[in-house]
Amino acid sequence: MINRISPRRALCAMGLLLAFGGQASIALAGTSGGIAGIVTDAKTGAPIPGVRLQISSPSQSVTATTDAHGRYIVFALQPDDYTVSAEKDGYEGRAISQEAVFADQTQQYDLKLTPASQESSSGGATR
Repeated sequence: MINRISPRRALCAMGLLLAFGGQASIALAGTSGGIAGIVTDAKTGAPIPGVRLQISSPSQSVTATTDAHGRYIVFALQPDDYTVSAEKDGYEGRAISQEAVFADQTQQYDLKLTPASQESSSGGATR
């Protein structure tokens, strides 16, 4: 005699599988966040490509570079307060501090870089 599974039992087994399988994705949610933004020229408002960004906190540090449209995005950051530093030849460096990252959220932090003066870009020290 062939043992067959009733449609009702199969449906019940499928429901249990979906219920318990869905719990794994819930357990993984809420553990990291992100930072995104655009870096622009403070005088012209034009996006700046190739800006080197250092995004750091007591829990971790990562680097990123802006794309051709001046945009950057970093995921998988631990919830914490971060400092976002930006550097590009021909511009004065800039850092913003205490930028919060929350689990399951991507925060928007835009930066404006000021073009470097001729003295500072040619190696002359100014204070």
